[in-house]
Amino acid sequence: MATQKMIAQRLPPITSNQPGYNPTYQLGGSSVKYNLPTPRSLKPYVDTRAGEMDTWPAHASSQAVSGTSVGLNQHKELVLVNEEEMGKPQIVPKPKFLDQLENFLKKELQSLGISKVEPSELRLQAHREVFEYLIEDFKTYKPLLSAIKNEYEMILAWQREQIRHLEPLKQMLVTVSEQCDQKIMQQRDAEKQEIVDLKKHNINLYKEIDNMRNEQHDLESTVEKLKKDVAFEYGRYREMSDSRKLLISEINELKSQQEDYILSQNAQKGLGEPEDDPVTLKIALKRAREDHNTVMEKLIEIEANYADVVARPVFVKLDAEHKKLQEEFETLLKDKEVLDEQHEDVQKLYEQVLEQRDQYFNECEEMKRTGTPRPDWSRCADVVQGGGARWRELSDDKTSDDLVSILLEEIKSGEPADSGGAEYFNGRGMEEDVPSYLQYEGNVRNRRLGKRDCLLLIRDIWREKAVHDQEKTDGKREVMADFLNIYLKRRFPTAQMVAEWAYNLEDASLRYLHEDIISFFYRVLHQELDEDLFYAEMDEIFNLNNSLTKFDVDKGNEGMLQKDELLLVFSDHFSKKDDDDIQSLFRAAEMQLDAKDTEIINYKELFTENDEGVAGGFIVELKRQRKVEHEQYIEEIKVELGDVTEVTPNDLRAAIIANDPQIDQSHLVAYLCWAFNKDYDHMEEVEPIELNKLIDRLCNGNIKRVGMKF
Repeated sequence: MATQKMIAQRLPPITSNQPGYNPTYQLGGSSVKYNLPTPRSLKPYVDTRAGEMDTWPAHASSQAVSGTSVGLNQHKELVLVNEEEMGKPQIVPKPKFLDQLENFLKKELQSLGISKVEPSELRLQAHREVFEYLIEDFKTYKPLLSAIKNEYEMILAWQREQIRHLEPLKQMLVTVSEQCDQKIMQQRDAEKQEIVDLKKHNINLYKEIDNMRNEQHDLESTVEKLKKDVAFEYGRYREMSDSRKLLISEINELKSQQEDYILSQNAQKGLGEPEDDPVTLKIALKRAREDHNTVMEKLIEIEANYADVVARPVFVKLDAEHKKLQEEFETLLKDKEVLDEQHEDVQKLYEQVLEQRDQYFNECEEMKRTGTPRPDWSRCADVVQGGGARWRELSDDKTSDDLVSILLEEIKSGEPADSGGAEYFNGRGMEEDVPSYLQYEGNVRNRRLGKRDCLLLIRDIWREKAVHDQEKTDGKREVMADFLNIYLKRRFPTAQMVAEWAYNLEDASLRYLHEDIISFFYRVLHQELDEDLFYAEMDEIFNLNNSLTKFDVDKGNEGMLQKDELLLVFSDHFSKKDDDDIQSLFRAAEMQLDAKDTEIINYKELFTENDEGVAGGFIVELKRQRKVEHEQYIEEIKVELGDVTEVTPNDLRAAIIANDPQIDQSHLVAYLCWAFNKDYDHMEEVEPIELNKLIDRLCNGNIKRVGMKF
């Protein structure tokens, strides 16, 4: 109240009637006096002139602020509207000076044609002039107000300078963006044209292939015709050659007869005549030699011409054999026709049998799915007191009904199958050698956890552990035994409940070790298996699913694939597998989805699991092949190590590199660390271990071939 009263009072008047009087003032704590201008020299409405400056009650300040407000016009734009335009009366009148300034500002804005409330240089200039009038009239606060105005002006000038420097960069960015867009469009146009050209070229190649196939067919027909013509001409040639040789032999025979006749005539004429002279004999000898050479040439020619001629007896014999073989051939040909007809009948019968087999197989699978499965009575040997030997004695030559009765008697006798009939487990204590999740003193209630509950709990543990490991910052996975303790404490509020579920999970895992999922979890929990094996299997399944989904997305994300497309994705994804393994995976997929008679496969159903985490036959086959490849790789490393009894890290490193030359350093270090259970920094301190222990250690680790197998 006192403050409001002081504000409402007028300033004390500066009174002086004496000529030459100058008012002064002093600052607190100082004796120096400062002169003020004479009251008469001040203009009207100045704040230092007491009695002439209009006052305004403090309670009217809030009303004055709302005198001018911001509103929306009919075009939905922001405009300034005062109370007078809105028709609201002012309860308290404004000071004249304030009213003059507001009127001046309003006239300036109207004269400049500015009605919207938005950033504008003209609006800033109008307000700047009003502010300068205000500074000029308030002399006392002029320095401070001027300094404030200068600071605003300086920052505005600096920002304008920054904008002026950034304008060229903006233009350059716009230009570069347009150039990049043009290049992208040009590249796309070029690629489109190239695709069109390639398609045309592909069509032309298909046409050329068809033309070449037609030409090939024509050439094959021409070749067959030419073969027949050559065979016919060769037969004619053989006949003419034989006739020519016979004719030559007859001519030679006639010549020899003629020469003999001439010699005999000459011999008769020469009887009683004197002997020929030496010259005649010499000429006769010369002529005889010429005749001899001529005969020899003819003899060589005859031998050359008749070299392939067969004697007639041989020809007759061969002709008879040929006719006999021809008859046998015709008989065999008729037998073949009969066999072909029988084969067609057998083929039809085989197809009918095949259809019946498929039908019976489908009925069998349906019966397996809907009917009650035959129990595996050998599993009772693990839970009945006395073990396998006693169970074999009890179950020998017994029916299923008898076996059920035996089990009921075992349960009634106080020795049920689960946990030996004990109602409580004995706590193992708090010693350090006891796993953290089993550290408890006292009795723990036996819940007799079933297989389904055990599988559900294990599945939830794996899911929570994956989230827990991702949240860790050191990049290392939590040991499964330690995480199980954390998981149980997080899920159950009391130590009694934590111990109860821990001991029951341990007991159920031991009872259901024949289940692959439970056995795997139990061995990881007791550090007998490498936990990375689980994540490696999950990664392989996840990557295969991604490959199939990516191929499907390129087709339109229909969720379905053709069988040949599924085989193509399998071949591309499993580049290290052979054709037999890929065909096994394909058959497993067909079997799981019952899609042997369809061409379309819903590939997403291959990766589904039931609520217990049990997958279908396709995932089981994929895990089986992975296990086989793992065992083969370990066996090859064992063969590479040779007959050594103790193995050092250097021996194992050399064997792995020799068997898998493309392995990288990170995988090699990981394999060595797992095999010798040591960090790589302390690998030099490792003692050699036995070969059998090393192989067992490798079989339980995430060891696989990195490169291709040569």
